Amino acid sequence: MKLVQWALAIVVLGTSACGTPTRRIDPDQDDDVGGTGIDAADVRTTADQICRALLSNRTLFEKGTPVVVIMSPENRTRFQIDASIFVTSMRAKLMESAEGRIMFIAREDMKAVMDERERKRSGAVSVPTDATGKPDLAAAPLGTQYFLTGTLQSISKQNGEAVSDYTLATFRVVDAETSALVFERGYDWKKIGSSGVIYR
Repeated sequence: MKLVQWALAIVVLGTSACGTPTRRIDPDQDDDVGGTGIDAADVRTTADQICRALLSNRTLFEKGTPVVVIMSPENRTRFQIDASIFVTSMRAKLMESAEGRIMFIAREDMKAVMDERERKRSGAVSVPTDATGKPDLAAAPLGTQYFLTGTLQSISKQNGEAVSDYTLATFRVVDAETSALVFERGYDWKKIGSSGVIYR
C-alpha cells in the first residue's frame, strides 16, 4: 500500500512540475516569482542611469579620451548575486553609447594578455604587424586613468510573513593617480513582498 502511495506522489510531483510553462517576458517587467531583491530591471535601469550621468560629466573628459577600468561593485546586501553583472551591463551600454569617447581596459583578461605577450616574445607564436608591416613588441600593457567601481547596500525588514528591502546602488569614478573622486551617482529602489524567495 505504501509503495502505491509513493508512486502516486511521484506522479503528482512530476505532473505539477511539467505543468509550469516557460514563457519569455520583458526584462524590465516584474515576474510572477516575486522577491524583493535585485532583479533584471534594477540592473538595467541602474546601468542606464549611471551611463547617462557619466557621459554628461565634463570632468571625466577634460584630459581627452579617458581610459577606464570597471571593477565589480562590492555587494553588502543580503542577496547572493553576481555583482559583476552590473559591470557587464554598464560596459556594454557605455561602449555602445560613448562611440569611442571612452577607452576601457579589460583587466579581467590580464592574465591571458600577459601569457600571449610572453608567447610572442619567446617566438612561440607569430607577431601581428602594424599598417607599415612592422611588428610592435615595445608596447606595454595599457595603464588606466580612472577606476569605475561601486557599492551595493540594503536595509531589510521582516516580520515572518512579509519582507521589505531598500537597496542603494552607488557608483563612483576615482582618479588612478590622485584618488580624487571625479564622479559619484546612486540609484535606489524599495520593494515589499512575501518572504521565502531564494536568489542565486
